[in-house]
Amino acid sequence: MAETIYIDKNTMPGAFGITFFRQEITVVFTGLEVHTEKDDPILAEISRLCGLDFFSQEPEVPLYSVPYLEVFASDGRGGWLAGTEDLKDGPVYHIAQDRNVTPVTEHLSALFNMMVSDPDWRQKHLPGDWPPLPEDRTGRQKLAEALHLPCPVPEETEKTSTLPRVFSSREEAAKEFPIQDIWTVLRQKKTPRFQVHPMMSPTDREGRAFVHYRSWQETYPGLMPESILAGHTLKRCRKIAEKGNPDTNFVLLDRENGDRVVGFATISYRARDFVSVPEAGEVIALYVLKEYQGFGLGKLLMEHCLARLPRPRTALFVLKGNEKAIEFYEHMGFRFTGHSLVDERNSAKMTELEMVLERETANE
Repeated sequence: MAETIYIDKNTMPGAFGITFFRQEITVVFTGLEVHTEKDDPILAEISRLCGLDFFSQEPEVPLYSVPYLEVFASDGRGGWLAGTEDLKDGPVYHIAQDRNVTPVTEHLSALFNMMVSDPDWRQKHLPGDWPPLPEDRTGRQKLAEALHLPCPVPEETEKTSTLPRVFSSREEAAKEFPIQDIWTVLRQKKTPRFQVHPMMSPTDREGRAFVHYRSWQETYPGLMPESILAGHTLKRCRKIAEKGNPDTNFVLLDRENGDRVVGFATISYRARDFVSVPEAGEVIALYVLKEYQGFGLGKLLMEHCLARLPRPRTALFVLKGNEKAIEFYEHMGFRFTGHSLVDERNSAKMTELEMVLERETANE
């Protein structure tokens, strides 16, 4: 029997993709997103002539859908118009105030053609009684021209017999569907004990921030000016973590200790402009908590980074005097280029030394 898993789409970072290779698994994405349009006078005309309010700003929509839907307009009476994730190709639904779902058209283009050409479209296609819309043939003609109507309607696709289910919240939906977060699904295997994963969950981000903060306190006293070290607060580290992309930020988890984040790394697929060598990726940061050092975890993190950097060279910068880190990078095959960066803040000065790994060296 095929297994069906339900994943909250709203917990999937935008740039992070997922593929399931086992054919016996069916994935259903759940949740709801609001589609907004640029603020334009045409929106007011659509509202006046067609009875739908498109959003120039994202409203609060207290709905949660199984499967995932995208709300793109309100009907002006507490209901919503929504489509599947790809609004251009999927069906359009009306969600009433009581969360009952009614199919409207098979495609968004069909909806536009219908609502501009037919003042009585709501009475024909939406549940309930609706007041008449303005006939205004001239206004409708101008609106059709502005929207480049009629839109070509895609060929009919196979109609689904199952309507989306809409709830007031994820918690309500979870009473009927076993909804999971994407990181839970990807991390079901608890072995080996230490694993590297993309930074996705709020716990990942908080853990990265703590490791970033604590590692500086453990590593840099005596190597870094006190004024710079004092400015590296946990609050600052949290802000950095919140901006981190899961495609370029990885957390090292202790699976036997409540998935504690014990290290992290950040990469750039294209090295920053001040890197001196051409055709290089970059390891921007790599830290492991002091209590977890000596178990090969830095090597595990570095190998994970290098496997995702396809360019011929990989660059990094290490603080001058940080001999332990320099020894580790040299062991991994990195060599000094002679290039350095000098950071001066409030009369404090520190120097970072550039090191580069040639891809040929990595493969030897």
